[in-house]
Amino acid sequence: MTTLAFDALEYRADQSFATARYRYVGDEQSGWTVERDGKPALALGPGYRALRVRQCGVCSTDLARHHLPFPLPQVIGHEVVAVDADGRRYVVEINASHEARGVAHTCAFCQAGLPTHCPDRVTLGIHDLPGGFGPWILAPVAACLEVPPTIPDDVAVLVEPFAAALHAVRTIAPRADERIAVLGPRRLGMLVVAALAAVRTAMNRHERGFDVAAVVRDPALAGLARTFGATEAHVLNGPPEALARAFDVVIDTTGNPDGLATAVALARREVHLKSTHGQPACGLHRLTDLVVDEIGIARFPREAPVADSAPWSALRTGPRARVAWTCAKAPPAWLTATADVQRGDAATLAAHYARATAGLPRADVVVADSAAGVDAAIRPRPGHEQALVRPRGLLLLHADADTSTSPLLAAIGGRGLRLSSSRCGGFRQALDLLASTPELARLGERLVTHTFAGRDLAQAFTVARSRGCIKAVVQQEPVQ
Repeated sequence: MTTLAFDALEYRADQSFATARYRYVGDEQSGWTVERDGKPALALGPGYRALRVRQCGVCSTDLARHHLPFPLPQVIGHEVVAVDADGRRYVVEINASHEARGVAHTCAFCQAGLPTHCPDRVTLGIHDLPGGFGPWILAPVAACLEVPPTIPDDVAVLVEPFAAALHAVRTIAPRADERIAVLGPRRLGMLVVAALAAVRTAMNRHERGFDVAAVVRDPALAGLARTFGATEAHVLNGPPEALARAFDVVIDTTGNPDGLATAVALARREVHLKSTHGQPACGLHRLTDLVVDEIGIARFPREAPVADSAPWSALRTGPRARVAWTCAKAPPAWLTATADVQRGDAATLAAHYARATAGLPRADVVVADSAAGVDAAIRPRPGHEQALVRPRGLLLLHADADTSTSPLLAAIGGRGLRLSSSRCGGFRQALDLLASTPELARLGERLVTHTFAGRDLAQAFTVARSRGCIKAVVQQEPVQ
């Protein structure tokens, strides 16, 4: 049985920090109890190991933590480099699912290859599990990946956001000769540029590549983006008309609600959303939750599609796709003939799918006819974080939908734009790419502009919000 006692700075709902006394008691086999200021705070089952934090990066999610629907105060921070008792370095995937903890389970999500969407997970530094701005973390055993000796600390601390960036690139699947724009490259966006450049280099060995554009408001970031691999850079000083529909895909990494409307104006085929700022954007209130669940939005086909090209063909959890129809108008006959269609309001249908005895307890696809209907499909029941649609599922917008309150939905319904989203990526693929690509070896020295001691966390957040900071990293004091 191990006991660890320490002071840690907690983030509070008013965006301030205050010190609390923590105590971890337990071990990997029997589980852990977390005490806060002498009172029980969290009971964790088996499958966690204690690691000492060396570094933790500050990201946009940390800066917007007070907007997210998880309790505060909390020790936050999830871009962690930590060490064990022998000094071996680890990066830690942040979702403490059954799979990540290495415990026996019957979880439909973990069994379906969706452990990062396990409804029973807690999330390092975001949801319940104390994070990397404290001196110790409890890390899921199967989520701890040892850092190769060729990767320095200032690159290792970027593995979590780089994995998310690489996941975004693979989700949009750039095509030859396309123009892919990264909107607002800064903390995460520069890593998206770097991931695009690495994928483009690999692609060029076999076929024509694609162009990578950085779209910025700060001219200094245009030059920096080129060093990360952008083939073109554009400074946006005012409305986006000059670049309207100039890019096939736009990846919104701004962390700003206004960024999405700009991305919609710039994109021809697809907008990919990475921002998790927790605020309304483009007339929708649940877009951060959409990103958390990695849901896409597209236009419902006016005519019966060819079976193999149906937008839900790859999403089926059974012989027939589960389609939740929340529209006022009746579903077309071709849909009811080819899919398992259930009609009703979002909350009622969510309860229906929750009783499913096979597959995921969600719909594969939801068809909605308004912005309110889209929001309801993402979070149908107040106080519950479960969607009507499955993780990495699809929301389809009915042809007669009311899009008057949302420029995003107007573009999806009017010109067939698609919205995709992504969240966490696989650390193993990110580590392998970082270790094998010489162009990525200097990511840290180019991106990390400020380093702070753990006791100076409030100052780190203030600086991280400033235009003069690209990436801030918090360095914990060695344990004596």
